[in-house]
Amino acid sequence: MLTTNRIMSQFDPWGMWNQLNSELNSQLGDLLNAPARSSATPVNLWTKDDEAAVHAEVPGREPADINVSVHRDIVTIEVKPLDTDDGDKPQSARRERSHNAFTRQVRLPFEIDAERVEAICEKGLLKVTLHRHESTLPAKIEVKAR
Repeated sequence: MLTTNRIMSQFDPWGMWNQLNSELNSQLGDLLNAPARSSATPVNLWTKDDEAAVHAEVPGREPADINVSVHRDIVTIEVKPLDTDDGDKPQSARRERSHNAFTRQVRLPFEIDAERVEAICEKGLLKVTLHRHESTLPAKIEVKAR
């Protein structure tokens, strides 16, 4: 029994894991710790009881390149590809910002009033303001006494 306890006290699986992790970090640097970057266009959503706002990054796009539509509780943002005809310009050495067309759909926690949607494109940021459809607002019921 004494021999088994001495062997078990020398075996440290977490120590082996920490050593492996340390070696990987030294070999790969910050590659493992870098935040993941999604290919989807970033979208932010804010909601209140009766309205919501959706913001999407659309750098270099004109309002004519953007289509916003709503159906029930879903807002769809469609953006045409950015014209990248460089002509005689030098070939790009690095291109991180997407020039492709994209579509994003965001589901809201309520049905949208399509007549009251407002979309503004300003400095590469699309701001869509959406209001809750009145038919989905809670109705106040008066309680009567008898």
